[in-house]
Amino acid sequence: MTACRFKRGSPERAVAYVRISTDAVCASAPEQRQAIEAWASREGVEIVAWHEDRGEDIGDRPGFAAALDAVTLAGAGLFAVASEDRASIAGLSGPYRSAAGERGARLVTADGSGMPDGTHRCPICGDPLDLWPRHPRAVCGLCKHEATDEAGRPLEFFNTSFEGGFEARYADTGEPRDSHACVIRGVRCRADEARFGGIVIEAIGGTA
Repeated sequence: MTACRFKRGSPERAVAYVRISTDAVCASAPEQRQAIEAWASREGVEIVAWHEDRGEDIGDRPGFAAALDAVTLAGAGLFAVASEDRASIAGLSGPYRSAAGERGARLVTADGSGMPDGTHRCPICGDPLDLWPRHPRAVCGLCKHEATDEAGRPLEFFNTSFEGGFEARYADTGEPRDSHACVIRGVRCRADEARFGGIVIEAIGGTA
């Protein structure tokens, strides 16, 4: 079985996610909504759906799952939370942060906290990124999911185990591919295992 590939959503449409943790001091749901609404008004972004969770149980976040589904259904290019601490508590930090990117949306915070400062950008699309010193030409999470082979067939990349490793396969058939080479928007790239696991794709220059 092959994984579903999502298209990049519109940067003018956002799905908003609010989360209240019961054992931590945090902004109320209305305060978080107000912050997100103010951000959307400033940026000219339409909030196409709102979803909310309450509580500390990591395994029980129906609002988060529904928000990710809404990103796809609405073609939203942004996944908005009120602040960095809300992003962390929502499970968007670390490996889970790519969940929105896999669906074609970029995580944004209404107050700008925890977001890249704009001095480093994706070499493919120009979206702001945190600088990764070991991989200065790394592409963003959204571009990563646009990787194809030289003929335009979609590719997927995986670790071979929890310890790491590298595997490539064709997304349309699941057929393995014995190569690290890929193409994103006509730019030649290389996919590889990241230092502490996960997959990194770097632009290596030139057009396919």
